Amino acid sequence: MADYRDSEKASFEKEPTKRRKSLWRWAVYAIVTVCLVALVIGLVLHFAIKKRGPPSVNTSRVSGTVFDTWVGGPVVATNFADPAFIEVDGIYYAFATNKYVNPNPNQINIQVAVSNDFSKWNLTTIDALPYAGNWSTGSYVWAPDVVQLDDGTFVMYYSARHANATKFHCVSAATSKNVTGPYTPLPNPLICPLTQGGAIDPDGFRDVDGSRYIVYKVDGNSLNPITKTTNPTPLMLQQVNEDDGYTLVGSPTQLLDRGPQDGPLIEAPSLMRAADLTGKIPVYVLFYSSNVFTTKHYDVAYATSTNGIKGPFTKSIQPLLSTGDNNGTLFGPGGMDVGVGGQKVVFHSGYDGGSIVRQLWTGEIAVNGTTVYI
Repeated sequence: MADYRDSEKASFEKEPTKRRKSLWRWAVYAIVTVCLVALVIGLVLHFAIKKRGPPSVNTSRVSGTVFDTWVGGPVVATNFADPAFIEVDGIYYAFATNKYVNPNPNQINIQVAVSNDFSKWNLTTIDALPYAGNWSTGSYVWAPDVVQLDDGTFVMYYSARHANATKFHCVSAATSKNVTGPYTPLPNPLICPLTQGGAIDPDGFRDVDGSRYIVYKVDGNSLNPITKTTNPTPLMLQQVNEDDGYTLVGSPTQLLDRGPQDGPLIEAPSLMRAADLTGKIPVYVLFYSSNVFTTKHYDVAYATSTNGIKGPFTKSIQPLLSTGDNNGTLFGPGGMDVGVGGQKVVFHSGYDGGSIVRQLWTGEIAVNGTTVYI
């Protein structure tokens, strides 16, 4: 029988071996755990990034047809209101109302953001329209849109306060050889119905036959404090010369006006052409916003016409975008602009702590007959 001291000695000799085995086991467990945690974090980040650009993909099924549409943003987190965009040589350029709600000596009249993929955007320090023209006060420069002519020239439509009637805006145009400007304004406004409240929110449209138009809002609600009543805010269609993009052709046509569901106004028109289910009858879709942009009731709505570009247009029963959409992330979405081709769109959304912060959002739409999906 072995002496207990011999047994104790043997046990001490075996202890380091046991300890080493135990340490190896714990090391293996730790490595496996770290790998699993890293895998989980990677998956979470992957889907978070995927969700952000674009954040939400909505699949709509109608009569067996599947439409993949999405909304993503904010892609510019600062004030980038009333946006419009154009694609030039595979690069996207977005333009927006000046950054400051009130005139500021350091303000940029027309902001510019740039993207290579329509998902990640870089807000530049460029002022595309540093001078708004002698006819204007040079302040409150709103809601630009940019189109490109066949000769490569870019035309910017915008509105600014009139120097001789400072309560009201008028619509004018400016030109540039470069998409980001600087744009040179025309000497006079193009559209200036001062007795009706002025005009804002111009947006360019080119039809399949090459004819060019500007859609805009008659800013009747700017008269409301004066007349003590709610004035009309019709959305108008004005044809312009195909070659220069700004010489007026004929008289404007009213496309739409506010109704009981629209609150005190409709505004921010943008026009596109699609096709009905047969692919033969053109469907013109007029996007617009209703209600007041500082409230939760502001939205993106639309109306359609199957009787030509001059209508009549029939309003959709439901808005396209409204507060609470996109899993509760949107507040007062509005000012949607649809690009050439009628798929990609930009709009603004957001209201933060009582101060207006209308951020840039992007998306893709689909049109099925006279119904629009996003």
